[in-house]
Amino acid sequence: MTNVLAVAVDHDLVERIRAIPGHRLVSIDRENFSAVRLTESFLPDLILVGDGLTEEQALRYTHRMLDEYPSMTVILVAEPTIALIGEATQAGASGVIRSSINDSELAQLIERAAPARPVPSPTSEFEGQHQVIVVASPKGGVGKTTVAVNLAALLAEKAPGGVVLLDLDLQFGDVSTVLDLEPEFTVADALNSPEADSMLLRTLLVPHPANFYVLCGADHPAAAGPVTGDQVRKLVSQFAHDFRYVVIDTSAGLQEETLASFEEATDVAFVATLDVATLRNVRKEVDVLVELGLLPQRRHVVLNRVDRLSGLTQGDAEGTIGLPVEALIPVSAAVPLAANHGHLAVGAKKSKAVRRPLEQLTRSVIDTSARHRRQP
Repeated sequence: MTNVLAVAVDHDLVERIRAIPGHRLVSIDRENFSAVRLTESFLPDLILVGDGLTEEQALRYTHRMLDEYPSMTVILVAEPTIALIGEATQAGASGVIRSSINDSELAQLIERAAPARPVPSPTSEFEGQHQVIVVASPKGGVGKTTVAVNLAALLAEKAPGGVVLLDLDLQFGDVSTVLDLEPEFTVADALNSPEADSMLLRTLLVPHPANFYVLCGADHPAAAGPVTGDQVRKLVSQFAHDFRYVVIDTSAGLQEETLASFEEATDVAFVATLDVATLRNVRKEVDVLVELGLLPQRRHVVLNRVDRLSGLTQGDAEGTIGLPVEALIPVSAAVPLAANHGHLAVGAKKSKAVRRPLEQLTRSVIDTSARHRRQP
């Protein structure tokens, strides 16, 4: 049973809350909110502070309530903006929602605020482990985004809700397009928020139906503005603290933001195609990372769009790059078809030939005990 206090909340939203079973609701209008004193007979687990109050009133009320009752959850009901989310976070609020939030999300919000129930001590195999997987290539158009989004989905099958996908191709990132997402906030908002903490960053994420979260790329090449390595390192580090797996889709080459993400990486997945120029450039990228001391200990190589008619083999690729190949993804119409419709390639009914090598890559990422014998 969740005790819900609605303060100056829109009447329609109050009635929708009232229709959800499994909680007790008390609603206070704006004229009486400041005079109300909580009692032992009704201590709310969740306080919704509506836009019947000014932002200043709502933030002051939030701060006062959490000073007195720090275990409560307070959420503002207003139009979410980066500025308001930041101020709400500083006041101790758990987030900002619209009054138009759908009934399913509203019910989940109320359920999550329920008093804590005794649970067994966590014994998850993932406890205390965090991996940052950078998906990289010196060339564009080789399928980095395809590998990144489908790897995130397969990892989420093992750790539902424990995976976040970051689009760090700051100029032309297209993760949101490939996944058919319409983000309200993007990586530009995360990088341009000087006071961003874990709670604020979580509000910028878009949940995907496959049980992972996405921080989408900027909607314009100039939107992110000047970005420093320190900004990127802090961003990746914060997400790594909160998620079991952080998958990073990068731009082609070794831009500053890509190098900064390598500083936090536990794994790298190099994506290449079976052509001499790309393979040699991957080798050059590996060599540069070695010289800079940024090549992670755990390295994975993915050959994408493999075609027997290319004239090159897996052995040729391994000999050129100097690392073993872990996944060979064949040429398949299922991949562009899925991307053009905003679907995951690994979820398509006719994509077993694509799913199998990506599952092999996923197993290799998860198997933290594995070490490669061949070093560049």
